[in-house]
Amino acid sequence: MNSIKLTLAQTRRFGSYVDGITWFRTQIKGLTTDLVVLPENWVGTRILSNGEFNEYVEMLKAIAEDINALVIGGAVYVNINGRNVSICPIVNERGLINYSEKIYPSRATGERMEISGGTRLGLVRVDNWSIGCIICVDAMYPELTRLLARHGVDLIVNPSSISVDRVSLWRSLGLIRAFENSAYFASAMGTGYKYPDGRDVLGGSFVASPNGELVLTVDLGAEGLFTTVINYDEIEYARSRRGYVDDLRHDVLIRNILVNITNA
Repeated sequence: MNSIKLTLAQTRRFGSYVDGITWFRTQIKGLTTDLVVLPENWVGTRILSNGEFNEYVEMLKAIAEDINALVIGGAVYVNINGRNVSICPIVNERGLINYSEKIYPSRATGERMEISGGTRLGLVRVDNWSIGCIICVDAMYPELTRLLARHGVDLIVNPSSISVDRVSLWRSLGLIRAFENSAYFASAMGTGYKYPDGRDVLGGSFVASPNGELVLTVDLGAEGLFTTVINYDEIEYARSRRGYVDDLRHDVLIRNILVNITNA
């Protein structure tokens, strides 16, 4: 398909995944979309057991069936084999089809004290689209989005929790990640709560195009589901004009670049 209806959820942080799913169900009535992206930790920061995570996925599966869409389930903390990791489930009517882990938990917020770094990025193909997930601060590491680009990603989704003083920075980052990888970048952000250090979190979700434009911006403080249409023509134009992805895949040149260090 040449276009995708993309929906970003900008939500408060709920006390449990049951409360979050209840809210989500009130929002999807009459919704027509191909893909919904939820924010990071939108159902709370409590670490889930494997059984609770599976129950959460089943709830997302039921919603995916109801609206006939792919659901990117934000990110939740899960204890797996004794390790606490941040996981973003990718769910359709069949259930969990892939997932990403947060590779670099945030040092600034103290997340690393409880959450271990992950080792997996998930990418799913829907018709001719390839959709990959990068959780929150992992977007600050260009090597990770470049890794997805090497595997042909067309849309990078970014469930996030960003303090209000960093929203402009995050939108700029999204524009760069989209432009340099000739792919869309979509960040779904939480709203209506505070960071551990007291800073406000007020949302600011957005979609950036591969040609340097914000095609959707959500107002600070707004809550709900926000939909836009993204077009594959934008991706094809970016790739044919700039060739960044071709250069990335044929990296003979960069392997032969010498970094020369000298003392002044």
